[in-house]
Amino acid sequence: MINAYERRCRLLMRAYPPRFREHRGQELLGILLDLAAPGQTRPTLRDSFDIVRGGLLTRFRDRPPVGQWIPYRLFGRLVPDRYRMWVRDDLYSKLYFFHTPFLRFMLIVPLLTGVDAFLRAHGVDLPSWPIPVAFGLAAQNANATRRRACDRYGLERIDAS
Repeated sequence: MINAYERRCRLLMRAYPPRFREHRGQELLGILLDLAAPGQTRPTLRDSFDIVRGGLLTRFRDRPPVGQWIPYRLFGRLVPDRYRMWVRDDLYSKLYFFHTPFLRFMLIVPLLTGVDAFLRAHGVDLPSWPIPVAFGLAAQNANATRRRACDRYGLERIDAS
């Protein structure tokens, strides 16, 4: 049975990337449980801050540089192999199909709106099409990027160590 202290520790540990929690999560949780005073129901403010700070620093340390991250996120350009575990975490994230298509959608909409304005200026009056088309293109592009990255990095059979 999980007590309140352990539940709160597990919640705080979500600041760490999944690959860290897979291999070191039980170790970190064991240390936190050993450090807890009898009857303690939540980690101290200092411990909570340290856990979250360590998790965020771990996430940012393993992230590709901005010059490689932006083309990956916006255009689907793959990053170097040394970031394959970050890519794995990103591709299998619950939010992948929210943030990646959304950013690409925000990139595509102005282009299609410009095309729509050009067509209307030349007498072609189409029903409202740029937003649904942009959404479809963004989602399709995100799916293609996910498949290409999984093939390149061999993510079906990868070990997170």
